[in-house]
Amino acid sequence: MCTHETLVVKIDRRVGGRNFRQYNVHERISDSGMEIFEFPLNPFLLQDSNVGYIGHNLILKLNDIDGIEQVALKPFCLYVEKNSAFTWKELESDILFTLESAVGKPVVIKVR
Repeated sequence: MCTHETLVVKIDRRVGGRNFRQYNVHERISDSGMEIFEFPLNPFLLQDSNVGYIGHNLILKLNDIDGIEQVALKPFCLYVEKNSAFTWKELESDILFTLESAVGKPVVIKVR
């Protein structure tokens, strides 16, 4: 279990093209190997997933952000696909705030 006071987030902008971002974190955010969710979210899919408490809250909160089309969640990684009508500048602070509130620790950003 991680005991750091902050959540280190490494943002990889090189993954999958301009509509994709990868957020690598130093704390477990999912209890499942990999789960993919399309937004708007079908609540039954989340109910049947094995993402755990933090992953469940993270997916619910990300679903409230307009412009996100799909999310993939791994134990230490979040992949986000945005709609091309939105910019990362419009979405990124909401995504980072959502990570921060789901884990309960302030985010420290490192960009690749």
